[in-house]
Amino acid sequence: MGSFSRSLSRNSYSAVPVLVQWMATLQCNLSCRHCLSVSLENGFSDMPLHTVKELINEVAEMGVEEFLVTGGEPLARNDLTEVIDYLGFRKQNWTLNTAVMPSECQMTALRENSPGFVAVSLDGPREIHDSVRGRKGAWEEAIEAIRFFRSLPGVRVCAGTTVTRANYPYLEETFHQVAASGAHQWGIHLLVPEGRAAYRKELFLSKRELKRLIKFVARKRQYFNVEMADEIGYLGGFEPLVRDFPLTCGAGRSQCVILPDGEVVPCTTLDRSFSAGNIHEKPLSEIWKEGFGKLREHEPEGECRKCIYYPACKSGCWLQRKSGKECFREVWHVPDSLKTAAGLTVCLGALAAGQSSGTEVQTVISSDGQPEIFYPAPADGIIMGYYVDLSIGCLPGTGLSNDQFDSEDPAWVILNGFQQGNLPSSITGRCDLVLNALNTVHPSLSLAALLWRVVNEPLFETEECTENEMEVVYSTIEALHRKTILWRHVIFENRLDPYIRNGRITDPPFFMYSKAGSRPGDAERYYLTADLNIERWGDANDPPGLTAEYLLEHPYAEQMNLVFQPSGSSEIRLYSGSGYETLSIDSFGRCTFGVFDIMQSTDDTVLLFEIVESGRIEVSITGGRKYSYIELIREAYHQHSEMIHEIIFRMLSEPYSTDEYIIDHLPDEIAGNEILLWPAVRELADSDIEEIRRRAMEKDIDFWMF
Repeated sequence: MGSFSRSLSRNSYSAVPVLVQWMATLQCNLSCRHCLSVSLENGFSDMPLHTVKELINEVAEMGVEEFLVTGGEPLARNDLTEVIDYLGFRKQNWTLNTAVMPSECQMTALRENSPGFVAVSLDGPREIHDSVRGRKGAWEEAIEAIRFFRSLPGVRVCAGTTVTRANYPYLEETFHQVAASGAHQWGIHLLVPEGRAAYRKELFLSKRELKRLIKFVARKRQYFNVEMADEIGYLGGFEPLVRDFPLTCGAGRSQCVILPDGEVVPCTTLDRSFSAGNIHEKPLSEIWKEGFGKLREHEPEGECRKCIYYPACKSGCWLQRKSGKECFREVWHVPDSLKTAAGLTVCLGALAAGQSSGTEVQTVISSDGQPEIFYPAPADGIIMGYYVDLSIGCLPGTGLSNDQFDSEDPAWVILNGFQQGNLPSSITGRCDLVLNALNTVHPSLSLAALLWRVVNEPLFETEECTENEMEVVYSTIEALHRKTILWRHVIFENRLDPYIRNGRITDPPFFMYSKAGSRPGDAERYYLTADLNIERWGDANDPPGLTAEYLLEHPYAEQMNLVFQPSGSSEIRLYSGSGYETLSIDSFGRCTFGVFDIMQSTDDTVLLFEIVESGRIEVSITGGRKYSYIELIREAYHQHSEMIHEIIFRMLSEPYSTDEYIIDHLPDEIAGNEILLWPAVRELADSDIEEIRRRAMEKDIDFWMF
């Protein structure tokens, strides 16, 4: 264990900052309504070039792992090419935050001395982004910038979206554009009450919207590298669903920010009252060694002192805390969750967090008692790539190559057919492919969703299946359900590694993520004693048990659930190959029906569905007949097609607006029985109206990506 790690353990701060952010300039030719770096109001002038070089010298000599160049708009600085050249001369690892396309001379410098990581702001579809950024053409420039930086060898590119009430309703569309842009990942940020945002309360999300945003990120992470940045702070049981590592704020402890005038502050604020010193007056190394005492000795205050989550939360994000906005507990808190071993483990993840590489081979015992060996899944990128191509209007591809996926694996046939758009048309042919693909050694939740699509998509189009064909469908859905349960255990045992394994020697990232996102090598080692390990979360050698508990709290595809009230006295039963069981009714008289469920009512009855923000519909079902999930949706549409078509057409027709929150336009989460609108969405995907057709197609893709 090196001196750096010992210092971190003993003093709660790193001997050398892991990350130094430098605000290169507050100049910017954009005019963002939420801008933190409001240059005209703060009177900062740019740091002279000779001082910048002295700063780079010191950063390099100190051994700082990352030097982040940010702003304002750093590319607006006139001598930035010379700064880039000097960073290359000193061989200093550096990263960049930007929102614009570099100039020709800047591109030359960037090609010669590339940053390791670039974050490009992308705040929504074209009209929304341009409105948020205050300049027409800003969206095209951001997309061009992403593609330029993507072309540089060894550069990882992140599209960064600061979510406000202006762009929140368009997150689905933004997701498709980010994935199509070529960005490696997507960072989701919240506003902090700094700069202009401090005076724009109407831009901040409500608690309900924040909760839906968290679930949106968790769902999309199955297909693409999406991550919640740390402005939202600690997220309890949602932590492993939306982040690669547990939150640990490093403001003043492992990172600092240098303002244009040389003041050194803990994180991205222009408030000089939090400065620990000025680099014009003393070296950065001295400022770091002697400053930020209050942050490093932080003790809980107010509600934090009695909060059971404080050991993991540590009062959340410092930027939010300084304005009294740090606690988002009401958004994610599940009462009594700490009474389970899984809840306790996740809560204390920041104290004991190991990093899993995600590359290890795993062996599990299947339901029939036989061992199964699984390897990392390459299917996610293939499926995401297909949906990206579809969303931008590309025809089906030419099929898979061996370097994309192992042609000997059972899932290859179905992935290749999906990629080429030539899957069998017959129900039984599709079911045979799915049953074979379940033997893959590459478990993937996105693959599970694709296999579900292959089985169920024809049911949207036909009611002419024979009874025998439908029995094959039902048995295939049941087999897929069993395999998905097994796959989720495998995947989540690995995902929960940062919270369950390596209790004595652990690897949490000891800093607040910047807009550049997470980077390789950002973990510092420190030790927990065996006694503390056992005291905190008991025997950590039982990850399968903890995983099972955790998965019960976060059911697969729960946002797709249909919720209804049965009328009359008929019994609603769930069917499986082994028989029937009564569908449970909650305290509000509601039943929940999931994507793998097959129901049957003892008699003719009516099911009452509430569609969020849109009204109530009654669906009559026939007693004694089985209904799969898609069959029930299709039945609802047949009985109320005009009403459902009108609802979705209105939603898809909403004009772009940034003046008010439009709750109906392309909701960010599938909730409140909105899945009943699916057949109408599929019909409108063939609309003659270009904008309606595009939005309907993207919504259809989003429904399949559960």
